[in-house]
Amino acid sequence: MTLMKLLLCVNVIKMLSPRNVVYGFSKITNPPKEKFLISLYRSKELSVVACFTTSQDRAGVPLEQVTHGAIKNKEKEIISYVFLTSVCVGVAPDGSDYHFPVQTVVRFDYCFKDGEQTDLLSSFNSPKVVCKLNDAEYENLIYAMYKSDDTPEKYKPHFEKVLFDLGEKKKATS
Repeated sequence: MTLMKLLLCVNVIKMLSPRNVVYGFSKITNPPKEKFLISLYRSKELSVVACFTTSQDRAGVPLEQVTHGAIKNKEKEIISYVFLTSVCVGVAPDGSDYHFPVQTVVRFDYCFKDGEQTDLLSSFNSPKVVCKLNDAEYENLIYAMYKSDDTPEKYKPHFEKVLFDLGEKKKATS
């Protein structure tokens, strides 16, 4: 493996660490455009589960009912997760608080992308990490996805493992 390929692999591994929010021009969305991608889970084999976000009004409830966090429909089912601009969700690479620049929604019925890290990142032009979600935000997002009937079943064991690991981490630090 050449030094250049090795450095690329190391960069990819860091970029798609769980909790990272990556921003760049996505070539796989329709139409291609600037997108946020949140890395949710990475296996030992370096496969990754991530989700795309949207700035469109797609929370699934009327705008006046939108709050930060998990969104439930009138049947009380979790259908999406909203990041309000007024809420700090993590830390930017420079150490400052990070807020999404616009109200941002994760819809659980179509947001997921999985596969090899290099394949996922190669679908972006100039991707960069803009934030690492804080522990509470990451846990709340994963829990909402895990509890949602809209989340494809194939992802739920990964989210269950993440939640278990987060619980163990809390026990160890308390």
